[in-house]
Amino acid sequence: MIVVKDGIVNQPQAVATDAGFLGGLVQAADAYVDALLTADDGGVAALPHRAAMSRLLALATVYTEPASAHRGAPELPAAMAACVARLEHLQGPTGLFDGTNLSSPPDSAFTINDACMALEIIGAAGDGGVDDGGADGGLADVRRRLRAVVGRITDALVTGGVHTPNHRWELCAALARIRALQEREGRPRPEISERIGQWLAEGIDQLPDGMYSERSPLYATAVTNPSLLAIADYAGRPELLEHVRGNLAAFLPWFNADGSTESLFSRRQDQWFTFNGEAFQLLYRRLANQDGRADFAAAAAWLQQFPLLEPAKALARTRLDPWLGLELPAAPDGGLPPVMAPARAALASSGIHRFRSAGNVVTVYGGCDELVPGVVSGLSSNPTFLRLAHGGAVLTDVRLSRSFFDLGPFRSQSVSVGSDPGAGAGTVRLSEEQQANFYLPLPADKHREDGVYTLGHEGRFSASMDFGHRPTVEHRLATAITVHPAAGAGGDAVELELDFDGADTSFALELTFRPGGGLTGVAGPAVVPSGAAGGGAFQLTAGTGSYRVGDDVIEFGPGIAADPDNPPVYNPGEAYRYLAGTNATDGVRVYITGRTRGTHRFTLRGRSLPS
Repeated sequence: MIVVKDGIVNQPQAVATDAGFLGGLVQAADAYVDALLTADDGGVAALPHRAAMSRLLALATVYTEPASAHRGAPELPAAMAACVARLEHLQGPTGLFDGTNLSSPPDSAFTINDACMALEIIGAAGDGGVDDGGADGGLADVRRRLRAVVGRITDALVTGGVHTPNHRWELCAALARIRALQEREGRPRPEISERIGQWLAEGIDQLPDGMYSERSPLYATAVTNPSLLAIADYAGRPELLEHVRGNLAAFLPWFNADGSTESLFSRRQDQWFTFNGEAFQLLYRRLANQDGRADFAAAAAWLQQFPLLEPAKALARTRLDPWLGLELPAAPDGGLPPVMAPARAALASSGIHRFRSAGNVVTVYGGCDELVPGVVSGLSSNPTFLRLAHGGAVLTDVRLSRSFFDLGPFRSQSVSVGSDPGAGAGTVRLSEEQQANFYLPLPADKHREDGVYTLGHEGRFSASMDFGHRPTVEHRLATAITVHPAAGAGGDAVELELDFDGADTSFALELTFRPGGGLTGVAGPAVVPSGAAGGGAFQLTAGTGSYRVGDDVIEFGPGIAADPDNPPVYNPGEAYRYLAGTNATDGVRVYITGRTRGTHRFTLRGRSLPS
């Protein structure tokens, strides 16, 4: 039985279910559980609380699923009981769980959301006459003990705090699900609704372009959007769906043909890796069916070709959400549907722009945060400012490194968009100015007899120097990069202009290509100083180079003659190197080096060769 939830604006009517989607989902969930049961991972006793609960939810879902090969499997109740025992063992005196964050209400809330889903599925199965293993064991015992786990933690979730924006909504989602359980049991606690109201009264952290404040596809799909949906459904807050709609609409143009989603602008850890867009599939599917939106339906249908990474949990969500199992339009043929591939797209408050022409997909990024506290979690700091894809040939990262007081690579401090009438697309101008000081003697009235001055940080380093009271000799380097995203005949090229003003020093333009292709026209491996980042890369010292994958080619150049004073090396900056760290790219790297004098122009051209 599907539990009808408060707050869904329109309950599904007599619409056909999507048998193909549901059948494939059950098969994938069965395969996922097969892998869980046969994995040599140390068993349940080695699992942290979230993994133990995730396993329990997967097992409960297939055990009670009529179409599953694991339906009623006699070995599964004991496996579920072992997961509950692990949760009981890990649960602290307040009911909270420990992990990276000790006694964390939001981290515990992830586990409790899954626990409530499992309780709802097990309860619905029992209500429907499914054999629960008897009153003294099986699902009845699992249900009783799991319900006790939820009961022991409820007070801590009501009174507890958070430390990231998305945690608020994960915590509210868990409280909303607990509230629904209590209502079914006839003993709701009013303070739960009051606490949800307190968090929601802060307002949802949604930027004008539809992104949430963390600008992260990972957290949008794993936390914020699913949580807002749960709060809307279980706590009777349908107005929250508007935030989910806005976020999903904003993401539509940012999918790539391989199923990944652009994450360069994120303020969280996904700014550093390729994000798998399959996580959006059920979100688009839910609101496509509820709202009748053709754009979301096209996105959901297209994404269905990519395997879900957690199919058992997806099956659980589909069991509990009546909108997810409804039939969608047929998947579009070929590549991205038009609604996901506009000629131009932008997220203004995230500082990112995308252009499509002549088979090229050009992404220009200039929305890094000011790194006043340094490179830390919660800030956007990825120095990649350009990406170019042409079919299978993908230039994943273009970065600019300069030898300027070890302050690190170019990170745009401002973004402006202008017109480019000749190319039919806008130009994007990125700019940054860096300063570094030498410090002169302290004024006499600031001297201390003991010679010991306050320890302070001046932007590059820390010392007991009383920096704030010293006269300075300032050095500066201003850098501007103008991107013409659709230059050349038919808009098949991207032109870069690098303009420098200030210090005369070396620069290295780094081009990183996705592995799997062949390079021509370059010298290499590049000669790189011992211990420097970028070893084993190549250098373009003259003319034009090319990178080919199948029939797809990206050409780049012109090169600049090698000079030992302009090393082909990427410098992540002292903030990384002091700790022996790096943010170097992975892939095939090519460097073009020169001096920060005047203007340098480069062309990147994507084209397809005749088969």
